[in-house]
Amino acid sequence: MDYKYNGIILGKYDIGEIDRVYVVFTREAGKIKVLGKGVRKPNAKLAGNLEPITEAEIFVAKNKGMGKITSAIPLDNFIKIKSNVEFLEKVFYVFRIIEKIIPEQTKDERIFEFIESFLKTLENLKKNEKEKIEILSLGSLFKIIGELGYRLEMEKCSVCASRLIPENNYFSISHGGVLCGKCHPQETRKIKISGESIKLVRIFLKNRIENFIKISVSGKELNSLKSIIKETLNWIS
Repeated sequence: MDYKYNGIILGKYDIGEIDRVYVVFTREAGKIKVLGKGVRKPNAKLAGNLEPITEAEIFVAKNKGMGKITSAIPLDNFIKIKSNVEFLEKVFYVFRIIEKIIPEQTKDERIFEFIESFLKTLENLKKNEKEKIEILSLGSLFKIIGELGYRLEMEKCSVCASRLIPENNYFSISHGGVLCGKCHPQETRKIKISGESIKLVRIFLKNRIENFIKISVSGKELNSLKSIIKETLNWIS
């Protein structure tokens, strides 16, 4: 049976002498793995259309097991990202997390759209806009994690449900969000979180990815957000 997917190539790995397996996040079926038969031959034309960080129409023949790619038509090669080392590092960091935390063949069009929006927004940034690159990457991960069902509670205390005030709050992944000044002393695994960081996570969860680059964030708050995302990812994985 033949299938057509609109997919973004997340990664690849070699098998056998001339074959390669591609990890693709598709609009139609979520994350899938498909076989590129013979793509490592010197004269293979298909490989050029299947490089990571490429959005493509991918045609797959499948009966049992892993499908085999029969052809691919690139839709967006994201040339600017691929030619910039810093951009590549951020994209592969995000892609590695997606590969790790999202199971295969779990359809979610919104996650596909988040990945696509992340890449398109990054493609339009300048290489010296380091703060925007960081904000875009972190914000996109918060969006993806929230869509997967790990939406962090940033509006009220995760224990007593009281409204949060700007001071004396802590983040606890075991409770799935922020703890207020009254509740945090009972929790041992926690991270101090400022009112500004709480506000930023709220913005990430509620707004479109392409708008993240309009946000200005201090270095201190960026480090705080990195700690929160790291703690969350460790918990999930």
